[in-house]
Amino acid sequence: MQGPTGEIGAQGRVGVVDSWTSYRDFWFEFDSAQIHDSERNKLTEIAAYMNRNPSLMIGIDGSTDPRGTDPKNQDLCDRRVQAIHDALVGAGIPAARISAGAFGDVELRRDRRVEVLFATAN
Repeated sequence: MQGPTGEIGAQGRVGVVDSWTSYRDFWFEFDSAQIHDSERNKLTEIAAYMNRNPSLMIGIDGSTDPRGTDPKNQDLCDRRVQAIHDALVGAGIPAARISAGAFGDVELRRDRRVEVLFATAN
């Protein structure tokens, strides 16, 4: 039996999320895995949202610039995803609630970003 779906507000749907739902993007400079200072407020926002919604999991999905070579792009993508993962853990989100992988719509992927998505834990 499924409980009620939560409120809908400025931050998005609270409560049950049936599938991976995009929440925030982190953008990176070309050939960099350094999180911009201007992006750091998103980490606090995501941590607060997760604290209010203990049934949610985070998925981290990265993409890179098509100008690089495949091995270099994969390494850069992995470092970007790891940077966001580590920053989210540092913001207070338990690592057990964070997964890395291909969660987003591949057709919507954009260069040089890491997408943070939410889904209800099974």
